[in-house]
Amino acid sequence: MTVTDDYSYDHVEASTLRRDMAFSAGTPGPGDRLPGFDLPEASGGRIRSHSITSNRPILLITGSYTCPMTAASNPLLKKLHRRYGGRIVFVMLHVREAHPGERYGQPRDMDTKIANARALKRRDRLPWSVAVDDVSGTLHRQLDLKPNAVWLTDQDGTIVYRGLWAGDDDPLEDALEAVSRGRLPKKRESHARLKPMAAGIGVMREVTRRSGARAEADLWKAAPPMAVLARIADVYRPLPPHWRTAAAAATVGLAATALVGVLTSARRK
Repeated sequence: MTVTDDYSYDHVEASTLRRDMAFSAGTPGPGDRLPGFDLPEASGGRIRSHSITSNRPILLITGSYTCPMTAASNPLLKKLHRRYGGRIVFVMLHVREAHPGERYGQPRDMDTKIANARALKRRDRLPWSVAVDDVSGTLHRQLDLKPNAVWLTDQDGTIVYRGLWAGDDDPLEDALEAVSRGRLPKKRESHARLKPMAAGIGVMREVTRRSGARAEADLWKAAPPMAVLARIADVYRPLPPHWRTAAAAATVGLAATALVGVLTSARRK
């Protein structure tokens, strides 16, 4: 299948990262129907929205192998799956690669895209199905071009909650708890960025390095401040991801304070 626009980019750009920071107008949200799908599953076979629910709600999560936000949020999602997976169907939609590189490039055919989805499922030991969108991103476009967002439906397939980032776990857990009890969530939408972004930055360097040197170089071009934080956060890797970023931010702050002190002292001499 030939891609005729910039959906399947080879180099992430600043404009793409900016668009990731908010839902687009007119895209499916609370009160809308979740778009139907019939897609290959990473482990084999097909996964069809009309036949997988058994009158159960669906949590649909977008993700990709080279997405740091996906890598950071999956451990949180697995905890939620252990609690709610018996009552709510978790499905990950493998979309375009967020940070393509030499080792894991942007797929140009379904075999490669399925292989990347299979690698993601194996790497993060995902206990739920991973559906693989087509190379042109047909379902991804219908939802919104977000790399690691979530849509939660009721048992009839109507969206009752959506979150910009899957790693924003507290409102997501509240929504899952409400839906599992047959109620509407109190909070219907989340645009929070700070907590999930901190976790994503905490694993960003290891994820981009796994993708390939080009992915890391592209990040430095597209978002230098984020790349700096990711590089410093990697030094604190024994810590949980969000604490790595907090430590990196503190390090930058201390360095800036020290530099101001040195410059002030130099002016006085």
